[in-house]
Amino acid sequence: MVGGRAASRCALRFGGVDSATQGALRNAEGRNQLPMNADELIEIAVEVDGEAAEAVGELFNRYNGGDWIEDSAAGEASGGGAVLESTGYDDCGNPIDGAYRLVVKTYLKPGPRGRRIQRQIEEGLWRLRLLYPIPESTVRTIQEEDWAHAWKRYYKPLRIGKRVLLAPAWEESDARPNDVVVRLDPGMAFGTGMHPTTRLCVAALEDYVHPGEPLLDIGTGSGVLSLVAAKLGARPVWATDIDPLAIRATQENAQRNGIALAPNALYVQKGSVPADQSGRFPLIVANILAEVLVGLFDAAYDNVPLVEPLAPGGHLILAGILEKKIGLVLAAAARHSLREVERKQEEDWVAVIMQSEREGGTEAAVAG
Repeated sequence: MVGGRAASRCALRFGGVDSATQGALRNAEGRNQLPMNADELIEIAVEVDGEAAEAVGELFNRYNGGDWIEDSAAGEASGGGAVLESTGYDDCGNPIDGAYRLVVKTYLKPGPRGRRIQRQIEEGLWRLRLLYPIPESTVRTIQEEDWAHAWKRYYKPLRIGKRVLLAPAWEESDARPNDVVVRLDPGMAFGTGMHPTTRLCVAALEDYVHPGEPLLDIGTGSGVLSLVAAKLGARPVWATDIDPLAIRATQENAQRNGIALAPNALYVQKGSVPADQSGRFPLIVANILAEVLVGLFDAAYDNVPLVEPLAPGGHLILAGILEKKIGLVLAAAARHSLREVERKQEEDWVAVIMQSEREGGTEAAVAG
């Protein structure tokens, strides 16, 4: 899934650009570059639909996906990857016709490295436009201090499912007596709950979490799904992500919500599918991207197969899937003895709940 996770890396490839286009990109770069102070940032933004958000977010993560804090301290070109800004919802979290906007952004610091990354991004966007009608990017200069807080004005308390309330850590919320309240400060990691895939997963968690049973969240982002599962009673909850920004955000959000960072409560681990937990989890959630899910099923990233940690008869909640790509995921799931038991959809995005048909053993034999 995209955005601010920095999103899952699905390894898009971009070739070279012809000399005429290189010249045009250099001219565009020159127009967009302004004299800057050390506390200024370059913001690159592209307004997208759901499908384009996936590709643009991946592009931003590829070229600007370093560690924001470490890069900034070294005076380098920031990092932090893609940030998803989703606005125009009603009080129930439904998009408002004519007001809903989805914008993918990334931020660079001025200097030689920043200009190089900006050029790579512009070339990548040019390539994407050959395949899909993506609007021109907007580039502007902003103050770093202003940026660090400005995005928060778009993030308001959001009700999802039957009783989950996702609320900004810095703002009071109108919680009802039976609400499951999760307070978040996603920072530069993906996961405010505003994206349809997150909402679909939360609704599924309400139906499938059983208090006292373990849960695995693969690609946790800001930890929103892990925190919801923990608040619903799952124990322990294991959260993994390949992005150190996501690990840090999840740990900080757990502390905000009074959830212990411990193996018997919430265990946060850098990585992907854990290799030493065969058959342990009756429920696994993975809100990533269709192509990445297929790769995880088939151990394409030097990982154990996605179903190996799944307990016999257990359920797997898969999201981050565009409707037109659901067939890819279902085919991969079928190869690993899973059957579809439920499907949820919002706009172009689908979440599917699969159940293991295995009665025992591990997936090693299937994968081998």
